[in-house]
Amino acid sequence: MKIFKSIINIVLTLIIVICAYKIIHQLKEYNDADKVYNLIREEKEESDNLFEKNIDYRGWIKIDNTNINYPILQGQDNEEYLYKDINNEYIVSGSIFMNYLNNGFDDQNTVLFGHNMKNGTMFANLKKYKEEDFFYNNNYIEIELSNGQYLKYKVFSVYITDINDNYTKTSFEDKDEYKEFLERIKNKSIYKSDISVNENDKIITLSTCSYEFDDARLVVTGKLIDKEQ
Repeated sequence: MKIFKSIINIVLTLIIVICAYKIIHQLKEYNDADKVYNLIREEKEESDNLFEKNIDYRGWIKIDNTNINYPILQGQDNEEYLYKDINNEYIVSGSIFMNYLNNGFDDQNTVLFGHNMKNGTMFANLKKYKEEDFFYNNNYIEIELSNGQYLKYKVFSVYITDINDNYTKTSFEDKDEYKEFLERIKNKSIYKSDISVNENDKIITLSTCSYEFDDARLVVTGKLIDKEQ
């Protein structure tokens, strides 16, 4: 019996040690990722030559009252920057990246992806849009392009969907198809917006993982309302 208890104690101790190691390792990875992005922000403020660092750099996204303040990259596919930063090095949080099918921000629908990190970084703060007050009072998405141009979008829809939805479609055969697409987005929104959107508008779609069900996605969509050089 004593031997059995000793074995149990050893097993429990090993489990605790392994769990503690995993937690410490994860926290270190999160901390390392934060350091990387803080350095990138400093570099942007000092020289703003991120395109020279990586030709996949497409711009910078910022949303007030959130932690979203990151460079935007675009790979050869939608896997390339899942766990890679602007320096082409591994990073647990990956990058904010554009749908590889997009032609910069020129398409009808520009789609950006980002991880929903447990420490609130990357696109985790998009969940704030599920709160009614935040949806109506913090609805501007700001983009600075690599050429210095500024784009401003106003959020008009937030909804939960799955990976089989076609919300990541970037361009459409005709205006009727695009109009139907926009109507579906507005109808799916958790909250109703008085922002009018039509087939002549361009939109931005922000997507991150959500956990209401398997393969759920939280999607925030905004209409382009301003463009400045």
